[in-house]
Amino acid sequence: MKKIYIPLVSLSLFGLSSCDKFLDELPDNRTEIDTVEEVQELLVSAYPNGLYMDIAETMSDNASDKVTLPESSPLNTDLYTWRGSNETTRDTPVFYWTAAYNAIASANQALASLEQMKGGNAQKFLKGEALVARAYAHFMLAYLWCKPFNPATAATDLGLPYVDKPETVVFGKYKRISLEAFYNAIEKDLNEGLPLIDNTKYSKPKFHFTKEAAHAFATRFYLYKGDWDKVIEHADVILGSNPQSKLRNEKVQQKSLTALQKREQNSSSAEVSNLLIAGVLSQYQFRQTSNKYGMTYDLMNNQIINARTHPLNLSWAYTVYGATVNNQNLLKFQPYYTEMNVSAGTGVPHTMVTLLSYDEVILNRMEAYLMKSEYTKFLDDLKVFLPVKTEADFNTSRLTESVIETKYNGKGTDLDPAYTLNSRQRVWLACLLDLRRVQFAFEGLRWFDNKRLGMKITHLKDGATIELPKNDPRRELQLPDYAIKQGLTANPR
Repeated sequence: MKKIYIPLVSLSLFGLSSCDKFLDELPDNRTEIDTVEEVQELLVSAYPNGLYMDIAETMSDNASDKVTLPESSPLNTDLYTWRGSNETTRDTPVFYWTAAYNAIASANQALASLEQMKGGNAQKFLKGEALVARAYAHFMLAYLWCKPFNPATAATDLGLPYVDKPETVVFGKYKRISLEAFYNAIEKDLNEGLPLIDNTKYSKPKFHFTKEAAHAFATRFYLYKGDWDKVIEHADVILGSNPQSKLRNEKVQQKSLTALQKREQNSSSAEVSNLLIAGVLSQYQFRQTSNKYGMTYDLMNNQIINARTHPLNLSWAYTVYGATVNNQNLLKFQPYYTEMNVSAGTGVPHTMVTLLSYDEVILNRMEAYLMKSEYTKFLDDLKVFLPVKTEADFNTSRLTESVIETKYNGKGTDLDPAYTLNSRQRVWLACLLDLRRVQFAFEGLRWFDNKRLGMKITHLKDGATIELPKNDPRRELQLPDYAIKQGLTANPR
C-alpha cells in the first residue's frame, strides 16, 4: 500500500507544526490519492484523534474538590478554575483543537481528491461521510471555543475559521467569521452530506458517520441551535416505532455484566445504543482517578446517581464503581495501548469512547417536545426511557404531569438560555436536566448544557466558593497562543 501524504491545513495556525521546527515548504513528494480505497483510508482520520471530555467535565458543575488529594496537575487546576491552558499533551484544549483541525484537513483532502477523480455515484457515500465529519469537527470546536448560539447576537458573536479547502500554501491566512456564518456552514455540510451516506459500504459502521449517526449529530446540532422541529424530524427518522429497543438497557446490564464487561460494553460496537464510537489518543480513564478536581463522592452518590434525581424517587440502574471516595466512576471508557513494548512496559495510551448514541437522541427529542409545550409527547418518551434506566420494575402510568410538576415545583429558576422559558417549561426542564446529568456523567455534555442554558457554575476550592456566571467570557476557552500569534482574534478576557 502506498503512503498517503495529506496537505495539512495552516501548519502553524492550527497547531500542526507547533514543535520547534516549522516546515518551510509544502511536501513535494505527496502520493496522489486517486482511488476509492485510498479516500476511504484517509477518511479514517477525518474524526478528531483527541478527547474533549476531561476538559468539559472539569469546567462543569460535575466537578468539585477531592479535599484529601493534593494538587498534582496544573492542567486540572487551570481548567477547574476556568483559567484555560496552553499545555499540548493529551486531553488538553490545545490537543483537541489540533486534533479537530487535523480531522478537518483529512475531510477536505478527501473531498478534493473525490472532485478530481470524478467517480460519480459510486463515490457519493465518501463525499457524504467527509462532509458530515467536517461539520462535526467544526461544531465541537465551536462549543468549546465560542459562545452558545443566540439568534439575536450570532451575527456579531465570534465564530472560528470554517476551513473547507485543503491548504495549498504553507501558512494560509484565516480569520474568524461570525458564529451565524459558522453555524450556517455546519448546517450546509450536514444537510448536503447526510443523504449521500451509504451504510452498506462499511465493514465497521459504528466507527463512521452512518445515516443513523448523522441524524443523531443533527439532533444535537439543532437542539443547540434552538430549531426544535428539526430536532424532532431527525430523531423520528432513527428512533422509529420501538425506540426503547435502541436504548442502552442499564437494568439488564447491571445484573448481567461484571465491572470489566460493563466497561467494555459501554463503548463497544456491539452496544445497540452506540451510534458513533472512536478510539482516540487519551488517558481520560486514568485521569478520573488522579485528578484532584473532578467527580467527588458527594456529587456522584448524592447529587447525580441518587433516587432524588429520579422522577419517581426510585433507584437508578447505574452502578457506581470505585474502591475509594476519590475514585468514583461509571466505567464508561475502555483504555487500551498501541505500539506496546512489553519488556519496557510502555505504549501509547488510547481510550474507546462513545461520541453519539440513541440515548442522547431520545433526550434531545424530549427537550424539543418540551420547548414546543408538547408535554404529553415528553411523557411518552419518558415512559420509554426510564424503565431501562431504573433498577426496579415500575408501572409507567405513575408518570403523570402532576407527578413531574409536584416533584420539580420551584426548580429551574436558575436557567437562562437565549430563548424565553415560561414557568412550566422551567419545571419540566429541571426534570430533563436530571436525566441528562445522570445519562451523560463523565461524557462532557453537562458542560455543554451548562453553557447553552446559562447556568451559573459554582466550584469549591480550598474551602472557598468560586463562581462562573452566565456571561463570564471564561466560559469560552481561549484560543491556543500560537493561533493568536498567527493572527486569529483572541477570545475576550
